Amino acid sequence: MSALLIFLIIINILLYFSNNAEKKQFVITDGAPNSKNIIAKINLNGPIFNNNNNVLGDSFYDFINPRLVKSYLEELKELQINVLIVNINSPGGTVSATAELEQIIYEFKKSTNTKVYFFTKEILASGGYWVATTADKIFASYGSIIGSIGVSG
Repeated sequence: MSALLIFLIIINILLYFSNNAEKKQFVITDGAPNSKNIIAKINLNGPIFNNNNNVLGDSFYDFINPRLVKSYLEELKELQINVLIVNINSPGGTVSATAELEQIIYEFKKSTNTKVYFFTKEILASGGYWVATTADKIFASYGSIIGSIGVSG
């Protein structure tokens, strides 16, 4: 039994490091590579929380880590984008991680003068909605669940 447990832990550690390997996050999908009108899109899926010590967690579900989003935005600063579209599906998260993510997006907007738009097809609730209030506009598909669930801020 302990051999199986050790095997599972080793597999999860390997998956953790392979999933977190630094990869080029942004590619041109349409348009001229030398255009000055750049629109970037980031997909965020899952609850918002800082995953400091959860070794087994990364392999089983998606989550939104504010520090990872910050690294994406730092790379986008270098590209000098005009518009950022955040495609989000989140039921919320911890208060500290949500507040951190909101501040990261707010500072990005302020320092780059970039228009930020949030879009959801599914859920934008609680902490997800709190973060989306930093946007210039929020868009949603018909049937999306949107709104605050006890958040005041």
